[in-house]
Amino acid sequence: MSNFNQVWDSHTPNLASIVRDCQQLPSVRAIAYYIVLYNIGHAMPDPDQSCSALLIDKNVDAFATAIRETMPRFSQAVIYSQLVYALSPSMQQVAENVIGLLSKLIGTQPTRLSLAHVEITNRLTSITATASLQSIALSTFQGQELETALVQRNASTLERIWIESTTPLALVALVRLSSQPLEVCTYPRLLHFVAEWSHGQRDPDGWQPPVNPFPRLKTLTCRGFFPYTLPVVLAECQTHLCHLDIELDAVFLAALDQANVLAKGAFAKLSYLSLSWLNHAHARPYNRNSLFYKSLDLCQNTHTLCLRWMKLANINQLVAKVQFPQMLHNLDMPFTMLNIDQAIAILCACPQVLKANLSLADIGAGSGKGMPAPGLLMRYQNKYTGCAARTKYLGLQSWSCRSTRRAAEFCVLLVDVIPSIARVCISPEWHATQHGFLKDVDMARKRSVYNNHPHLHSVEFSSSKCW
Repeated sequence: MSNFNQVWDSHTPNLASIVRDCQQLPSVRAIAYYIVLYNIGHAMPDPDQSCSALLIDKNVDAFATAIRETMPRFSQAVIYSQLVYALSPSMQQVAENVIGLLSKLIGTQPTRLSLAHVEITNRLTSITATASLQSIALSTFQGQELETALVQRNASTLERIWIESTTPLALVALVRLSSQPLEVCTYPRLLHFVAEWSHGQRDPDGWQPPVNPFPRLKTLTCRGFFPYTLPVVLAECQTHLCHLDIELDAVFLAALDQANVLAKGAFAKLSYLSLSWLNHAHARPYNRNSLFYKSLDLCQNTHTLCLRWMKLANINQLVAKVQFPQMLHNLDMPFTMLNIDQAIAILCACPQVLKANLSLADIGAGSGKGMPAPGLLMRYQNKYTGCAARTKYLGLQSWSCRSTRRAAEFCVLLVDVIPSIARVCISPEWHATQHGFLKDVDMARKRSVYNNHPHLHSVEFSSSKCW
């Protein structure tokens, strides 16, 4: 704020003059504003004594005009707010004023708005009174009245909603008209709805939309409790949904089963599917396997299938009973622990898969605790000679072996028996073990059982995001 609280003239560089010196920037579409508020006690003058509201308003107007003149195609604003230390009452007023002034900097008809840790105010919601937003992103959304009003005011134009750290009740509030409690707020143009980390419980007796609020939805992602428990929401998305990523619980799954929403081939246009258990640690093995079957029934035309946090029982019997879709090219199984036999069984059952992301488990009793013996490695080599899998890219999401070296040994063995693999990516989430793991991979590849396996030494092992 100190820059805006100075006299700007033609002889002194300021924010407005710096922007104008850039000449025309027609390709700029987005501007990010960072609000960092420091409260450092006696070192910070009292804002009532040091700030001139009229001067700040004048300079903000000049800066906003310079932006519009220099960047005529600007339509997206990203606003980050960071509070450093606890704010005094006077500094809280300054923060409120700063947030309010953003309305001038955002423009009169923004099409995209991203708010990260920004408190919604009346002045901020007033900037979109013309319903111009096509995309909105909220880093936190707890269903406060002003936040809900900001989204609902643009319901007729929004095409994308992205929300992080929310609750089921807040997401239900988005589709409920407070002035007419029995009517649904519909989003007729919404194509993408993403809710990351929906915490907290649903209200079992609470209001639910009786009709689908998203008639054109193509992407639906909800991690955590799915807020819309009436089957009508998913049922009426069956004909046009392309990307479905949700977590299920026993109550919600029972409702979907009763309405036959997850019937075989029900979602004809799905290209990406991820069904997982919400409280995965508490699901019975039978339920886990049933979700595996449901996933395969739904993904008849799917290119990418995600099977997250599953504990599959009797995998050989499972794969013998099912048929993976011919169009499936990407198989993502993060935190679904598979030993080498199980991994090979899965990959051989879907030879069309070119990219797989797996979590590797130890092979269990009888294999020792340290480095696998040469005889054990040779038995696997002989057992899987002519393996039908054609995977080219393997991602390793996690492992649960007794040591990094042992995990590296089984990873190298898996690559050896599937000679089509050309690249292995280790998840960057393994910050503490990446270097050691890759070093152990190099050591494992030098073992005598791989001397006459030149393809193994041409495989690239790296640490990068694999999915």
